[in-house]
Amino acid sequence: MPRSYRFVIADDEKSVAAGLQDQLEALGYDVVAVVNDGQRAVEMCRRALPDAVFMDIEMPGMDGLAAARQIAEDPGTPVIIITAHGHPNLIDQAVEDGVVSYLLKPMTNQGLHAAIEVAVARAREIQSLQENVDHLKMTLRERKLIERAKGILMSRRHLSENEAFRLLQRQSQDRRIPMAKLAESIIQTDELLEAPQGGAGVASPPPPRPVRRPASDFPDDE
Repeated sequence: MPRSYRFVIADDEKSVAAGLQDQLEALGYDVVAVVNDGQRAVEMCRRALPDAVFMDIEMPGMDGLAAARQIAEDPGTPVIIITAHGHPNLIDQAVEDGVVSYLLKPMTNQGLHAAIEVAVARAREIQSLQENVDHLKMTLRERKLIERAKGILMSRRHLSENEAFRLLQRQSQDRRIPMAKLAESIIQTDELLEAPQGGAGVASPPPPRPVRRPASDFPDDE
């Protein structure tokens, strides 16, 4: 029994779209929407967040490859191209646009099932890799914050690097906040203390004008 995946179909040929829908539903899958152009496919993927979208290439308005490029970026739904054209240039372009599978019409049930499993598995792998990249970026950012905070503590409190790190660690535990959050607070406080007096953008008062004595105060020339 196949898993209960949800799909969007984008094809301007009603008979082809209806036939694909019947095939998918006969295999036990759920078709949440059938659309006839690329722009609506993009909108429906963002709204319904299906497990994959079956996309024809030649459609009015936005074609399937342009839509696939947008969908691969946002919301990241796996795109399975369905087309009668198997030209190598089209396949290469589809790969560049983020397509995870490429099927030639007419599709057999066995081919559909295989393409679905491959597409969903690849999409999950890509998502896992992206999460790892995001985690590494966050870890690098946190390490930079901690290094900056250590430098501030070493300078202001005349501590060694190990002493500054242990102080950060101890304060993080005592206050029950992440070390990176504490480091960010130390950096912000240091920047505030280092800011010039009066704040940026505040105009200095003009110098006092010289006072002129009236003519009667001056002695007459003799």
